[in-house]
Amino acid sequence: MSIPKPVKSYSLIFFLNLIFAAANLHAQEMQDTRNSIEFAPQVSLGVFTAQNKLSSVAYGGELIYHMSTTANPRPWMKMLNLKSLDLVFNYKNMSDIVMESDPRPDRFGDSYALIAALNFSLLKCKNTELFVTPGLGMGYLGETWFTNENVLVGSHLNFSSRIALKLATKIGPSTRLSAGLDILHFSNGGTRVPNNGMNISSVSLGLIQSLKTKSAADTSSWRKPMDYKKHSIDIGVNIGRRGVYRSKDGLYKTGLYAGYNYRLNRVLGFGAGLDAVYYHTIYDPLRNTETYQSKASSFDRWRVGLAIGPDLWMGRMAMSVKYGYYLHYNSLMNIKTYWTPGLKYNVLDWAAVQAKIYIHETEADFVGFGFIFTP
Repeated sequence: MSIPKPVKSYSLIFFLNLIFAAANLHAQEMQDTRNSIEFAPQVSLGVFTAQNKLSSVAYGGELIYHMSTTANPRPWMKMLNLKSLDLVFNYKNMSDIVMESDPRPDRFGDSYALIAALNFSLLKCKNTELFVTPGLGMGYLGETWFTNENVLVGSHLNFSSRIALKLATKIGPSTRLSAGLDILHFSNGGTRVPNNGMNISSVSLGLIQSLKTKSAADTSSWRKPMDYKKHSIDIGVNIGRRGVYRSKDGLYKTGLYAGYNYRLNRVLGFGAGLDAVYYHTIYDPLRNTETYQSKASSFDRWRVGLAIGPDLWMGRMAMSVKYGYYLHYNSLMNIKTYWTPGLKYNVLDWAAVQAKIYIHETEADFVGFGFIFTP
């Protein structure tokens, strides 16, 4: 039986369309697995601290290298819809920023930050995608108390954190337009004071260009994932340094922790436990300038609190934040509560290195570096 010509024509067209659609899908998949580079000029919406009012505008931009994780994702990457590991270089010119209580010009100079970030996809619609990108790193501030009596900044070198919300839409075969909002935070964690910390909220508009190379973040070659237990016990120890006000000296503290962990799955868990902090130097009213630690000032050698909070696991690395209530704290300012964000990485299944910051309200006490053991 012969096939009518119209049917042959429609069949050929349908077949060619299938090939074209498959080619486009393959091209899109290839596009998603490629690394990319992004450049985004920025202008600040506001520069602020917890206790001081600032005004004027900061200008700058970001250069971001996106390392795609979609080619060979680990299980936690699939669960959290992680699209890339990002390396972010951020620059801000803050020479125009002035403080209401100290309106002298040039109190704040240039800032630079290098941040490692995780780029999660929240929503995708055709050629447009919405991302959220939290990150941590190190930053450099040009002016401090020790260079021009800037009462907000105590050190050039600071910890940096950033969270960005970005919308990216395709405008070419390998090019996307990006628009976003972000908040960048600088703080030295109390290692040198004054340390009010600085926050810069910005709006950006930039371009993302895909590179011809495939993903450099081949997660299939990463080490074997850690086997997790539903119930576990953590025992931790760390040590840190808090600065003396308007001085380059410091006061040391040792932090101890013992707590219980419950894992809901590979990604989410909860922990609760006791925090104990030992003061190597306690507050002495007769030596106020040498021993004053603001909201962290203690008349006793020990303070003890009970804290609870969630853990977000990404393979062998975990981010946590716990909110606590003091069972004992002979505080100069009658402080009752605290919170402790932290980051740990399991070098072994039973041992991790950690960084943990102790905070009272919005004021950093100290950053402790140490170890956590899980028997």
